[in-house]
Amino acid sequence: MKNRTLFILGMIFIVGCILFGGFLGIYIIGEETGGYMAIPMIVGTLLGVLITWLITKWSKRRNGNVPNFDERSIILMKRYLMIVLYVLLIGSGATLLILYSMGVYFIETGMLIVCLMTFYFIIGVGAFITKRL
Repeated sequence: MKNRTLFILGMIFIVGCILFGGFLGIYIIGEETGGYMAIPMIVGTLLGVLITWLITKWSKRRNGNVPNFDERSIILMKRYLMIVLYVLLIGSGATLLILYSMGVYFIETGMLIVCLMTFYFIIGVGAFITKRL
């Protein structure tokens, strides 16, 4: 397959996953409270796709066919992600063991969400910095 075909299939898959997750969230919230949220979700997803497409076209016109990643960037990114994987796994395990030894046997779901969002933020910022090196 060509790169363009793979890119289009990837974008369709990602948009489909976003829409599926949005509709699943509306279903979980309930029809009476979340029914009106379908239109903003669809419009927001389509606006996101449009903005991404426009930025890609603008970047390609400005930079030409210069690739975003070279071999050095890929090696740096692989090293960073492997280090982050083990640091977060060992750190999370150590934190859970410490909490268990302190007598905390139940963890609130909201705190787990905050913890995961912090992990995603750390990984994202680190990946962005690693890409710029």
